[in-house]
This record gives sequence, C-alpha cells and structure tokens, in this order.
Amino acid sequence: MRPSAPATNVSASRPTRISSHARTRSRTPPAPPGWTCWWTSTARSKTRVRRWCIAASRAGPGSDVAWSFDDFFATLARTPERPAVLSVGEGGATTLKAGDLDAISARIAGSLSATGVAAGDPVALLGPNTAEWVTCWLALTRLGAVVVALDDLSSAEEAAVAIADAGARHVLASDAHIAALRGDSRLDGVTMTAIADTLAPAKAGSPRGNGVPVHRPADAAAVMVYTSGTTGVPKSFVLTCANITANITALIDEGILKSHDKVLLPLPLHHVYPLVVGLLTPLATGATVVLPQAATGPEIVRALAATGTTAMVGVPRLYSALVDGLDARVRAGGRLAVAASAMLLAVSGWLRRNLGINAGRVLFAPLHRRLGGALRIMVSGGARLEPQIVARLDALGFETLTGYGLAETASLFTGNRPGRKRIGSEGLPLAGGQVRIGTPDAEGAGEIELKGPSVFSGYRNASTAGASPFSDDGWFRTGDVGTLDADGYLYVTGRVKEMIVLGGGKNVFPEELEKRYGADPAIAEIAVLEHGGKLVALVRPDIPALKAAARARLRDAVRVAIEQARGTLPSYQRLAGFALVSAPLPRTRLGKYRRFQLPELYEQATSSAERPAAAPMDEADRRLVADPVGREVWALLQARYGTRGLAMDASPELDLGIDSLEWVTLALEFESRLGLNISSDDVARIVTVRDLVRLAVDAAQSGTAPKTESAAPDERFIAPPGPFAHLCGILIGGLNRLIARGVFRLRVEAEGPWPGPDRPFVIVANHTSDLDALFLSAALPPRLSRRVWWGGEVTRLFGSAAARALSRTVQIFPVDERHPRAAIDLARKVLARGDGLGWFPESWRSATGELQEFLPGIGMVMEGSEDAAVIPAGILGAFEIMPRTARWPRLGKVRIRFGPQVRVAELLAEGTGGTDAERVADALRRRVATLIADASR
Repeated sequence: MRPSAPATNVSASRPTRISSHARTRSRTPPAPPGWTCWWTSTARSKTRVRRWCIAASRAGPGSDVAWSFDDFFATLARTPERPAVLSVGEGGATTLKAGDLDAISARIAGSLSATGVAAGDPVALLGPNTAEWVTCWLALTRLGAVVVALDDLSSAEEAAVAIADAGARHVLASDAHIAALRGDSRLDGVTMTAIADTLAPAKAGSPRGNGVPVHRPADAAAVMVYTSGTTGVPKSFVLTCANITANITALIDEGILKSHDKVLLPLPLHHVYPLVVGLLTPLATGATVVLPQAATGPEIVRALAATGTTAMVGVPRLYSALVDGLDARVRAGGRLAVAASAMLLAVSGWLRRNLGINAGRVLFAPLHRRLGGALRIMVSGGARLEPQIVARLDALGFETLTGYGLAETASLFTGNRPGRKRIGSEGLPLAGGQVRIGTPDAEGAGEIELKGPSVFSGYRNASTAGASPFSDDGWFRTGDVGTLDADGYLYVTGRVKEMIVLGGGKNVFPEELEKRYGADPAIAEIAVLEHGGKLVALVRPDIPALKAAARARLRDAVRVAIEQARGTLPSYQRLAGFALVSAPLPRTRLGKYRRFQLPELYEQATSSAERPAAAPMDEADRRLVADPVGREVWALLQARYGTRGLAMDASPELDLGIDSLEWVTLALEFESRLGLNISSDDVARIVTVRDLVRLAVDAAQSGTAPKTESAAPDERFIAPPGPFAHLCGILIGGLNRLIARGVFRLRVEAEGPWPGPDRPFVIVANHTSDLDALFLSAALPPRLSRRVWWGGEVTRLFGSAAARALSRTVQIFPVDERHPRAAIDLARKVLARGDGLGWFPESWRSATGELQEFLPGIGMVMEGSEDAAVIPAGILGAFEIMPRTARWPRLGKVRIRFGPQVRVAELLAEGTGGTDAERVADALRRRVATLIADASR
C-alpha cells in the first residue's frame, strides 16, 4: 500500500544499519542524512511485523535550479585555455580548448541563425561522436533550438521518419547521411547542411552574428529524444532546460568530478545518458572530455593511455568485456597465474570492503599502467552492472559507481556515491529526487515510480504512445520493477513490459535468467523469451572459446550448459527449448536486447521448413565459385546442404549443422571427389562457408593440397602395457572392483554369455558420470576387464606426464573432439587385434542423468569389425553419486544391466538414419534405453 499521511522526516537521524524486521509498529528505522523514507508494513505474525521502505526522497533545489546553460557558456568563456575536448586518433590526441569551443559554437550559431534557425525550432543532428558534433550541439543550444539528436547508425528510412515526425526543417548531418537522405519526398523543403560545411566558416573566423546565447526559461524545450525501442516502436519526448540542468546540478553537487579530471566517453552522444553524464557535466565542472576514435577495446585502451584519463563513462557490456579480457590474459599465464590473481583479488577486495584501503592500485599496478596509470573512476549506466563485476573492479583498484535512471529523467536519478555505495543496489536519489514503489507486494517489490525536477512531462503523440506514464497523483511510472531497502537504496529487478507471465501466474524476468544461463563460457549471448506458453531462448555460442577448449559439438556444449543451470532453478524458470543463432542478437546502442524482435528470430531459427535462398553473392564471391575447384566445392555443398540455408556467410556448425563427425564424412568426400585433404587444423580455422571454398581454391592455385592430419593416430597409446604397467593395472583394477562392490554396492545383471577369449567386443553404455568407466570395469569379469580399452577426453586425462602414464596403465587412449578421425582409427585398431572396447556414444556426460543422442561415431568404429560382439549396458545410480557438476562422489547404490550380445547386421536392421553409422547408433540407443527402463523397475 502507499502512505496516505505525510511521511515522518527522519533525516536528522544518524545513519545506522537497520534490520528489515521490527518488533512493533511504532518503530520507524532512520534514513541516511538528507533523505526521507516512507514505510509500509506487512504482517507476518501476531508479534512480528516486516517493514518495507516504499519511498525515499532527497532534499534538493526542487524546481528552482541553481545552474543554467548561461552558466555553462560562462564557464567556457571564463577558462579559455583549458582543454575541453580531446579527440584521440591514430596520430595522437587533438585538443579543442574551452575558449575555442565557445567561439566556434558561437560562430556556427551565427551561421545557422542567418539560414533561419530560431529559438524553439527543432533541428536534427546526425553524425558520429566528434568534436564537431559537440560544437554543433552547443551552437544549437546557444540559439535556443530544440536539438533532435539521432543515432549515427540509423538507416536512411529510420532517420527520415524521425526528422519528419519531429517537424525539423533543418538537418545537420555527416556527408554520408545527407547523401542517403536527399531525394526523400518526406523531407522536401528541409535544409540539409553538412557538419563539415558548418565548421568551415566558423574556423575561418566569421563574425559571431547571433551567436550570443539565448536566455531561455526553465520550461523551454532543450532536446527532443527518440527512444531506442527495446520493446517496439520508438517513442519521442521533450526534455526541458530545467530537466537537464537539474540533473547536471545534482551531479556537480556530488563533487565526484574535479576540474582537473579527464573523462573518457566511448558512448554515442545521441543518448541522453552519455550526453548529460559524459559530456555536459564534465564540461560544466571544468573537466576535459576524451573522445576515442571508436568504441572498440583497442581504441579505448589507446585513448586511456594517450591522455591520462581519470574517469570513464560506460555501460555494463563495456566493463564486463574489460573483466573478461583480463580473465583471459590471466588464464593464458597458466594455473599459477590464475591462483595468484585470485588470491590478490581476494586480499584486495577484503581490504577495500572492511578497512577502506584501496590496495588494488598497488597489487595490480601493471594493469593500471596499461590503462594510462591515472584511471580511478568508472561510471556505469544504461543497464544494471552485475554486482560481481562491481566487486571485481573495486578489488582491482577502481572506484566503480552505478546508478539508475532513464532518458525520461534526463539520465541518472539515483546513484551510489564513493564511500556510501552498496554493491547490488542503484544507490540513493540525487538531490531533488523522490523514489517510491507503487503497490508493493509481500516482499516489497513493485513498479518504481519517480518524481523530481529532472522528470519529463510526457510523450509526444500521446495517441501512439499508449497509456499515460504518470500515476493519478503525478508520479512517473518507469515500467521497471524494484525494491527499496531499509535505508532507501534502490534495487532494480526487471521491467514490467519485459516480464513474462507464465501459466499459473508465475512471473519471470528474462534478464535474471539470462545471467544464470549465460554464465557458462560456452554461451556468448542468450536471450530468454516466451514461446507457446513456455520459456525458450535464443543462444549464440562462443565458437572461438569452444574450439579452443576442444568442444567441437556446439549444440551439445550449449545444451549441457543450459541443463546445468536448469538444475539450480525452480521448475517454472527452466527453459523448455533453445535455438542456436550465428549472428549477434539485436541490441540497442547501450547494449539492451531489442526484445520485440526476438519472437520472429526464434521462429526463423526453429522453422522446419526449407530456409529461404541466400542473398545474391557479391563480385568477390562470384569469382570464387567461378573457379573450377570453387565451382565443384559449391556444387558438393549445395547437394548436401542446399536446404539448410547455404550461403557464403553461413556458419558450417550453426547454420548447416556440421559437427565434428560430419566434418569427417565431408572431408572423406572432398578427398575422394576433389583430391583435397581437410585436416582438423583446417576445420578449426573455418568460420564461414566462404573460408572453406577459399581454402580449396587457394590450395589448387598454389599447387599444394591443404594440410592433411598432422600424423597417423599415435599407436603408443594402445600398445599393450609392459610387465610393470600390466601388474599395476591388475592392482588398480582389483582396488576399483573392491570399492565399487563394497562402498557403492554395485549390482550387476547380465542377460547373455560373455564373449570368448579371442572375440573382439564393444561395451556400449549411457554416460552420466565420471565414474561410469570405473563401474563398468568393476562389473565385467576380470578376464574381460583386462582386455578393455577406453577412450578418454584428451584435455582432462592427458594434460601432464603423470596423467598420461596413469592413462596408459589403465588402458585409456586419447579422444579429441577436434580430431575425431584419430580416435575412431585407434578404436578400430583395438578391435582389429581382438581386444575389447568401452564406448560411450553420447560422448559427453549427461547434465540431467537422462539418456542423450547417440553419435554415429560408434557406427564408424564398427565398420570393418562386423563380427565383433556389441554388448549394450544401462547404468543406474552413477549420476546420483557424482553428476558432472560434482567434485567428489557421494555414497549410493549402482546398478548395471548388460544386454545380450548383438552383431552389427542386427543393429543395421533395427535402426533408422541416413547412413549405416547413424542406424547402428540409433539401434544401440534404443537397446540401452530399454535396459535402463528395465533396471529401474
């Protein structure tokens, strides 16, 4: 409920740590100095009442803003020699002094006034982040015009629609945008001026004309904003001078920035957040704004190092990428580096949290030197920055400040201050701001509502903007959901419009689930949505990371990652399905998903119909497939994958479904038809179909074939062990049998006789645990277990000399998903000499304990060994003892049921599939599923 009586002002109370529980209704927890809190209560029992802060406000200037744009221009004129804007490019940094910025913007204003631009006129500004863009914005502000800043990445159609809707009769834009917009009938009569042409007379020293700043009332329109459209058609609204100056005043009053600071701004200036927080506030403070050449990692690092930047204004994706890059560099240094870094971070974080000592600048001095040595403040906005990222950056020695706000509130509305921040929260209201939770639920959560001088007055074109964004008593309903803690700190949990309501009334915020599911390194991006009443996701795998980790089966890698996360979530938050995509998911310029586009993308990704024909090839691609070899390669690919969306830009793995075993089949066909050998190293470098075609063409033109597999399978790993190793193997096998039968109470059931001493055989079983091979070995008669060879993941079991020696002793040979042919050849050789083979056709341990797809590799292994006995087996209980997420086993019971021996011919008759290998795999999966079902009864 909302308070109906005036709030008790407890701002004079000294701040203390307040419990969320209160014994009596009469107790009102204190608020931090300068803040006022409103409270509501929820009965828990007859003796205990739980109190929730549902509103908080900060005393401030209200509507009488003490700072104005007049003061802004006066500040520029008062300090003419100070650097105002530094533009960093390949040749270094170019400085624009405050006096020059003031003079040039005045001259541009005079030129624009001469062309008819007057106070109150909407003028579109369209171009990249440059010092010229800044001077044009200030010039329009001097004239009292309404600046309509548009995204530099807008298409001509998007820009034309916005310009026409705004009623702008003048456009300042880059040459490229003007060329694209000319001739559009909707813009007839609009004067278009290139930004460069506007600057020419200004730099030449043309007279000021009407460049003297126009004094505007507080309620005069300053900018017109078009939203980035995360949930549909963009809306537009106006921010007044009072809105913007109230925000700037509040930020200046915090005293975080000083006149000697240099603030890096790698964000697009058409957004309100970078405009107000990253540009206008630093300039008003007397600080310097640093513009990098591009918003890429290398350019940002170059700008930091070249300018001695002390503060950076960014978004969560920027800081997450920074932390990920640091982690990658540490991992590249090996385990010792990882352990040392973790220890230093833990020590630095503890010192910062508990003693207020910033040890990170010393402990991580090399990092700070690489970033210029002066960077101390990182400001994040535009979306929520994960608490663990904040804690990590703080431990590294930076002051990481987060906050909450919207374009409709002229940017930041709440913020964490140095020395008073709470990681995970979005801080307290800025001066003059009020926050309340509308209709809080039993846990204090509800829609965040705001009131203050920086809040806009409403959307333009109300008929298309939907319902009023204001409550009956004048509070702005943000559409975000959150809570306020006992001290008035705001916590944002999601958006009302993005909230997914499932059957049964369960509410799901997709962002929270995306963080949980997307934590696995296999996933580069994941977006959760509702489809057919169920939760599903679009997933873009991190292909380079998966290939580097020898995880070539992308879909299975993603499936395992999702299944592992599912197990930690309530049933209603578990994904019912997912679809893989190769292209980055659609986002706004500040990194938020354009969720209204996701359903269509999911439909396209999961459609069973034939995919539409690829876009026409460009000239370079046409030349590539016109080559005789390129033409043959393209024809071969069309025959196999023509209905799967074959295109030169298509990903072989994601778009065509080519996994590691399919690459083996494809490579054999290339070798037989074209005389080309494709190695696994070649496959690792192939990102698109174009890469594959070019590989073949380049090899033919140079007279050399692509590199074949580096060597024949290393038969050392399947050589019979020597006497000492054989004895060790017997002892290890006996100990394993004792533990399996005595500790884990292994129970074995077999439906038929075991193979004779001279007959090769294959044990085929489900795979749910690291202990599966140990339990299977213990279940076999000793005379058979000593004949069995096992495949083991190369990255886990062959990483050191000791591990390799132990693997050879217990008869394990390496299996590398990037080189499946080598593993299959080794397995065939084991069978050819009459030995036994243990094989898990799922390859990976199940994340849920359920039976997975059997890969056709087992069918390939059996080619040429048709007389070998195949014995299916079902393992129960191993998953409960040690699932893939566990580090240590738990006590439990294991049951293994072996089926009767079967020959390959029988499996071929039983199974279904396009190839013999697929039919063998399918038949074996059916048999193992039956054994599991029988054993579980």
